[in-house]
Amino acid sequence: MEFLLHLWDELDDVAGACRHVATSAAAEVLAAAAPLIAAASALLLAGGATLLLTHREFLNLAV
Repeated sequence: MEFLLHLWDELDDVAGACRHVATSAAAEVLAAAAPLIAAASALLLAGGATLLLTHREFLNLAV
């Protein structure tokens, strides 16, 4: 019976280590992706503003 308790304790330690590695890896990936997401959204916003400003005649709704 004591063997099973030790085995359970070791399995719990391994599971905890795997959870720690998975959460750390996810945090690192998200931290690295945040500047790329911000740059892409800024690029899309700038492109949309450029299109709207260069085609102002399409925005003239008052006929």
